[in-house]
Amino acid sequence: MNYNEVGFRHLEAGNYELAAQAFNDAIEENPKDPTAYVNLGTLLQSMNDADRALRFYDRALMIDNTFASAYYAKGALFFAADQLVEAEESLRAALLYGLDDADLHFMLGMTYQKLGDPVRGLPRLQRASELNGVDIEIAFQYGLALAQNEKLEEAVEMFEHVLMLDETHTDARYNYAIALAFLGQQEACYAELEAVLAYQPEHALARDAKAKMDALLKQAD
Repeated sequence: MNYNEVGFRHLEAGNYELAAQAFNDAIEENPKDPTAYVNLGTLLQSMNDADRALRFYDRALMIDNTFASAYYAKGALFFAADQLVEAEESLRAALLYGLDDADLHFMLGMTYQKLGDPVRGLPRLQRASELNGVDIEIAFQYGLALAQNEKLEEAVEMFEHVLMLDETHTDARYNYAIALAFLGQQEACYAELEAVLAYQPEHALARDAKAKMDALLKQAD
């Protein structure tokens, strides 16, 4: 029996006590395997017990200080707590020790974004998008990062990709409109702002941007 697999089935079903028992059984069966310690930490984190979760992640790293999943789990915990410096350190270690999946790159990219470092955030979000091209939030955040790095034509393409996945994504459509404006496509920008307000009439940024464009059009008349 694979106790870790059993534990995750219980965790996904919301049966926390059974999940904890399965992960404890995995530890008792093989106390030198860091996997179950990370899994038990993940369970505790899902129960909002971050302090105990962190202790289990650290125990996993005491067994194997190159265990990428433990670094990723610590990074996710620190990110959720808005401890961005610690999150960056742990997530970067997970990357160093061989973890290469969309969630890691996305979280590391968002950490850099929140730290005010869009230059370092961009390649991580790009890699996340490469690994998972259908995740709407990854695509949207990558589009924002492209715009912040003044790669407006690429940002437009990414926002168009988001809108192909979800045409009602008003924040993507608003940022698409603004990028079009900076590229000199004022009519297209105005049309997209109208579309944003058709989907979400209370979208304040789109309403204000459209009002400014209306005022400019009146002045031109």
